Amino acid sequence: MKYSRITIPPGAAQPVSTAAEELSAATGARVTESKFRGSAGEGEIALAQGEEALAAAEVRRLVAGVPAGAEWEAVAVTGGGLVIAGSSARNVCHAALAWIADPGRETGRASHYAFKERFSMWDVTLNQWYRSTVGFDRQKHLRELARLGHTGVEVNRYVDAGGGWHVRHRKFPGDSYAWYLSYCPALDAFVESSLTEGIYEPEELRRNLADLEESASIARSYGMAPGFVCYEPRCVSEKIFDRHPHLRGSRTDHPGRSLEPRYALDIAHPRVLEHYAQMLTNLMSRVPDLRYLVFWTGDSGSGLPFARWLYFGPNGSYLARSKTVERMAAEFSGTLVEAGRKINPEFEVIMELSWEYTQKERERITSALPEGVTLSHPLGGSASGILCGTDPEVSRHYFSFDRQCGKEPYGEIVVSSWWDTEPVYGLAFPTIVKQKFDSLRALELDKFFTRGGIYSPSQCPYAINHEVYRELVRGREIADLHAFLMETATRWCLGGAPQAELLVKAWLLGEEALRQWPVLNWYMAGPCTTQARWITRPLVPDFSRLAADETAAFRRAVFTLESDIARQNLAFEGGIRMYKEEQFERAVQEFDQRMLPQLELTVGVLDQALDLGALDVLVDQRDRYRGWLLLNRTVRNCLAAQRAINLYLLDRGEKPALRAELDRAIAAEIANTRDWIEALGGGKNNFFHVAEEFETPFVYKTPVEDLELRLTVMERHRGDDPGPDLPELRWANDERSAWREEI
Repeated sequence: MKYSRITIPPGAAQPVSTAAEELSAATGARVTESKFRGSAGEGEIALAQGEEALAAAEVRRLVAGVPAGAEWEAVAVTGGGLVIAGSSARNVCHAALAWIADPGRETGRASHYAFKERFSMWDVTLNQWYRSTVGFDRQKHLRELARLGHTGVEVNRYVDAGGGWHVRHRKFPGDSYAWYLSYCPALDAFVESSLTEGIYEPEELRRNLADLEESASIARSYGMAPGFVCYEPRCVSEKIFDRHPHLRGSRTDHPGRSLEPRYALDIAHPRVLEHYAQMLTNLMSRVPDLRYLVFWTGDSGSGLPFARWLYFGPNGSYLARSKTVERMAAEFSGTLVEAGRKINPEFEVIMELSWEYTQKERERITSALPEGVTLSHPLGGSASGILCGTDPEVSRHYFSFDRQCGKEPYGEIVVSSWWDTEPVYGLAFPTIVKQKFDSLRALELDKFFTRGGIYSPSQCPYAINHEVYRELVRGREIADLHAFLMETATRWCLGGAPQAELLVKAWLLGEEALRQWPVLNWYMAGPCTTQARWITRPLVPDFSRLAADETAAFRRAVFTLESDIARQNLAFEGGIRMYKEEQFERAVQEFDQRMLPQLELTVGVLDQALDLGALDVLVDQRDRYRGWLLLNRTVRNCLAAQRAINLYLLDRGEKPALRAELDRAIAAEIANTRDWIEALGGGKNNFFHVAEEFETPFVYKTPVEDLELRLTVMERHRGDDPGPDLPELRWANDERSAWREEI
């Protein structure tokens, strides 16, 4: 149908006006103001909310089965036109966005939200590691969060894509740990208090705050509340302790990844709590509708004093020693919620609490948290965030204990974007997303976070996970998932049923390959291929024999410290044993026998679909799965080569056989590197995150050039003797050392 006008009520709320602008851009219809008359005229799209919308008989019919008090949305055909309605201005806006994306599916149906709050947290593309990658568009990203039905989104980030204050002010240029402070910026990246006045550059604070206000404004225009996600109490500038030496708190850096000690302020001290209250008050004077503040703690330069599992070990001030961890957590979070609710009574403080604390600490902290402070936990079950959350029983104890303490917690699920598959992104796992919603229901959670945010639509235009999420979050069961996938695939394939069938087949094959991924630990799910630069690190028998120019691309942005044995031997990270050779062997077998053949089959199916016609969606999906195949071949070959080197040096096996295994792994990776160069060199699709401006340990800048150097070096050194034979190979220490024991 051709629409000529869009009508909105006089004085309509901003999200309704946004909906009208979006509809006008999509249809070419003009926007006018007119009181809703209970129907839409010929060629008219009428926007209406709440009781006013229910004046339309067709809207009433569509929402008749919606539970009382629930959020609802409806798109009704009536009077020769269309009524787009919702229980609130936000719902009208989100219903309009859904209709624009798929009018055929949305017209003539209603939905209601089964979850009270749908917030975003740690959005890796919007605010964190990939915020300055090629093709990213913040406006479109926030719009997609709205289309998917979010009620709140995090809005804080560093404007500086080069790392922010901590990176620019590190004492040693080679100190990588500053990069672990370059995401989820704390309150002091935006505002001052009387304690810190004049310490941080005013221009940087101004720019960060202006950027936050802009993001909050965009979020509001789509009906979403702004939120703040940070690590606290986080390490601060040493200049603060030059001015206030008595306020030095815990050491919160990781000594295996840091070249200088970093300290947080002492939250046991009343003056520090006053500082935090002032900062939050100053921030909310500019963003008075801030809905939530999530603080992670115990990682990335943050932690509670004398917490058992602080990376440096339990430590803090003498004053902090006189208090319990749970009392300090309660006083800190209570200070924040008290300050925030003076401005916004709906403001909420949420403590993200999972692996960072012992069970006893977690239970004591939970029991002590004051009113207005609650908790959030990821649905667990795997070292991969993508694979977590399919079994509700894994995490049930967290939520059950919270409720025993009178807290109604938030759950966290990875819906699409996390760092697991980086630098490749955009993979489909629709069945897994559906299982995560089953888990949310089984745990009776009505509030949750999309942990990691979403794929950015300007970089990933065909995200089937988002379509599944959009249905499920609006209370639709998707009784026949295959039929739903086919419907979406057919639309994206422009009606081509044979290609759509192959696309759905590829999604399900690729998802099965993902389930068979032999992830050894957190480091293998993303950090090894980005921060440790395994993709561009030359895979040779003895890395220590390489000249500086041969490792230039690898060293330029690698996270591991220059002194870290991890640069020489991939079984290490942070100066300790990360993996044993037996783990490498098992992982290589699983790659060879299960995951890689499945991925090869997935790519083959997509190539078969492309033989029927080079549709954009097929090229896009084939490139992503080919990239994921290449990445896992790289990891597989690295593990196989390092295992052979280590066993050769440790005299644990027949050396000729181990040498042959090493040669095969290097030969395979030489061929794979050529495939990487071809895949990244000529494709138009953005399946591999690349820095727009600044290269960081999380994002490559010039992968093709770096891979070409890698290829040259590998071919030049493939015949070297295995090495280096370092004493650390015979050490027994690993991440399960004594300081991690529970007491």
